[in-house]
Amino acid sequence: MPLDLRAILTTVAALLSGILAALALTNPVLRDWAIVASPSEVDRWISSGPTAVGLGAVIAVLACALSQRRGSRRAAWIAIAVGVAVTAIVRAVVPEVASLDLLIALIIVKSVAAGAILGCVVAVSWDRTATKNATLLGVLATFLAIRTFAGGTARMTTSSVGEPSWWLIGATAAAAVACAVTAQAGFRIRKPDSGEIRIALVVITALAIGHRVLGAVIDRQQYASEATAWIVMVVAAGAALALTWIAAYRLGDTSGAGGKFLWAATALAAASAPLFVDIAKGSGHWGQLKSPWVLVLFAALPVAVGLRLHKRVPRLVAIIVLVAVPLSELLPFDSAHGTWSIALKIAALGLAAGLLFGSLAPGSLVDATLGLAISFAAMTFSSIAILTDQLSFPPMMTSMYIQGQLDIDAVYPHGDEGLFGRGVGITVDYVTAQTVGAAVLFTLIIGFCGAAILRRPSHPPVEIPEPTETA
Repeated sequence: MPLDLRAILTTVAALLSGILAALALTNPVLRDWAIVASPSEVDRWISSGPTAVGLGAVIAVLACALSQRRGSRRAAWIAIAVGVAVTAIVRAVVPEVASLDLLIALIIVKSVAAGAILGCVVAVSWDRTATKNATLLGVLATFLAIRTFAGGTARMTTSSVGEPSWWLIGATAAAAVACAVTAQAGFRIRKPDSGEIRIALVVITALAIGHRVLGAVIDRQQYASEATAWIVMVVAAGAALALTWIAAYRLGDTSGAGGKFLWAATALAAASAPLFVDIAKGSGHWGQLKSPWVLVLFAALPVAVGLRLHKRVPRLVAIIVLVAVPLSELLPFDSAHGTWSIALKIAALGLAAGLLFGSLAPGSLVDATLGLAISFAAMTFSSIAILTDQLSFPPMMTSMYIQGQLDIDAVYPHGDEGLFGRGVGITVDYVTAQTVGAAVLFTLIIGFCGAAILRRPSHPPVEIPEPTETA
């Protein structure tokens, strides 16, 4: 069989585009920053991140719809190259930023560019198994592993995970341009159904706004009473699931429709939220990760395996794995938050994500983009994870105590102790009522999503034929 260089190039470009889009859409709140401003201005800056991510999710679906309308693969690859160029400009400008308003504008511009890249790469990659899996691998592995690169920063930046590296920007741009040059005029993106696009745009807008509002309400409970905080979190979780149920119903739950794919993305967002808090605490209190690239392998390889084996492994297995991740928080502290625990949790989430996203990948391009984007925009669950962590923080681990441990460690280094580098001597072994409550809440959320995934479809499956490439 002759080597198809064009197919290989397209697969590599899809992988790199998925990585860059996911990296740019990941925008966790910074712990340290070089900003001197009033509290209201700082709050405005912090809230701009989640807002920009929600906007990027909407832009992703819109970009995918426009790519389908035009039908030209060359135009879609050119749009990806333009999005990469915008990301490069933001990357170059950020170190010189001295204005808070300009930084907020750059955060929004970067997220919009990332959304355009994500939507266009789904449009050009979804009709082939290899390129579709490359896009899924790039997005999912980056979603799970990129936060291990986060840490305190001594300067302004658009994200605590850092700006995209120049080599990634350059490689993605070169691959996109090469694909645009070699694109075949006869191999076009399939035409969309106008009703399908309209529903997807309404759904992603409603979900993005809904999660942003619910996340903001939860964030405001930091100084509320514990009873009030728990009531708000439970109600917000129920509201998020209700909104997802309505959206999934509109998308459809048959094989090849986007409803169950949306439920899979929602389950992944919920299962990963407590883990991301653990990673943020590790990089925030214990310094930069000594070797975060190790966790890239722990994320990428299981995702690849899941995408490969999704036809052989029941979906129930993937759901059980997702449920096990938040339940592992009930283990003793070292077992639940240590180096190997974090690595194994990332690997478990990667395997489950590969199995579910591979088996539930919808035929609709806009529905596929919607599901991938909502993994980043489902901020209700990340806000719940952050607040429950604050509620379960043991009294002895105050900021003064942690600073004391850091000072002691600076004088008496513990040596290289695992992935987090120098340890600070915090070996608390605790399981509080708040820890149990958080684990139960996330288990119920994932279980609800799993029940929706396993539910029998109400309509027979709709088969969408794959187009064949012309010479």
